[in-house]
Amino acid sequence: MIRLCLLLISLFSASSQSQQITNEQLTVGNKITIQSEVLKEQRELLVYLPKNYDATNRYPVIYVLDGEFYFIPTIGVVSSLSATKAIPESIVVAIPTSIRVRDYLPPIKGEAQSNQQQFIKQKFPRFGGTEKFQTFLMKEVFTYMDSHYSTLPNRTLIGHSNGGVFSLHTLLSNPDLFTNYLVISPAPWWGDAEIDSNFASIKELTLAKNLFITLASEPGRYYAHMMRILANLKSHAPNSFQWQYQHLAEHTHESSVYPAIYAGLTYLFNDFKYSPSEELAKYGDVSPIIDYYEGLSKKYGYSVDIPHSVLAQFSSQQLELGRNEQAFETLNYFVKHNPKVAYAHQSLAFAYMRTGQYLKAKEGFSHALTLYKKNGGTDYTVVDFLNNMISDANTKLMH
Repeated sequence: MIRLCLLLISLFSASSQSQQITNEQLTVGNKITIQSEVLKEQRELLVYLPKNYDATNRYPVIYVLDGEFYFIPTIGVVSSLSATKAIPESIVVAIPTSIRVRDYLPPIKGEAQSNQQQFIKQKFPRFGGTEKFQTFLMKEVFTYMDSHYSTLPNRTLIGHSNGGVFSLHTLLSNPDLFTNYLVISPAPWWGDAEIDSNFASIKELTLAKNLFITLASEPGRYYAHMMRILANLKSHAPNSFQWQYQHLAEHTHESSVYPAIYAGLTYLFNDFKYSPSEELAKYGDVSPIIDYYEGLSKKYGYSVDIPHSVLAQFSSQQLELGRNEQAFETLNYFVKHNPKVAYAHQSLAFAYMRTGQYLKAKEGFSHALTLYKKNGGTDYTVVDFLNNMISDANTKLMH
């Protein structure tokens, strides 16, 4: 019995010694420090890039206030929504707070008009720096992001509580800083007359803007403040201004942030989600899709490209229905407008395989592989897949 126990101990010891355990840190983003000339202080940016970030593409940018709290949760929501094509793949930039009341709360004209204005004026006299913070965003943060990353002029601002006040104030005072505004439980900053005066200016907006605004289960002053804002939106918002209000009554001021980000981003990017219908694939061609995104370009004031997944999905539907000529029309458009995108050439090569054009398929998959590597692609599953497809096409050619 003793001999058996010694043998088992020896075997366990040998197994433990041969087992190799690695411990590696996971990196979700970069921390960048800017010496701000506008604010006269150092400020941090926390930057997240999509998993398959490709500098040949351009990405919307989602800016998050109170970044020290909301960077990681926002990344989770954005990753989930983009994986299911509910929103485009996006860059996330979180801005940690420095002096919250200074940066987020607007100045008061004359006497305090609300209880919060009176409280802040007495306790935190450094408030009222919103104009400088807007300038910091525009001249320093946006300039840095646009020069170092492949960005679109589609910017979303997420602000909670006092950050929500800044978001609303920016929408009303400098609306073109952002395309989308996600406002979560804004603190009741303005008095009634100020709300009426400020929100009347929203009817002057020209370019399309989108607003998603929420309230949780909060004190009555929050609710009264919100109802006044909503009444003014109903009265003054032009047709180019899309907005939605959601009451998250089952959540607190703090817990409402995460469901609000999920619901808000889904709504704010709803324009960009296009699912080609079976009817269009059966009877139409790619032109209605082109027209739709040209309409978005006019609406938002910049060129909105058709998502790669939309063109790939539509061509696949057409092939399934035996509409090969129309499918190749779609895919040739895809490649023509995305000549450096591996996925475009891969999609076209697939169509060649399905229609028995194996030489063109082999050439297409080979070109896609070359582009993927040239663009810095490192996912071995993609490389392995393309190599397999090249091999399959070659095998069919041999027979």
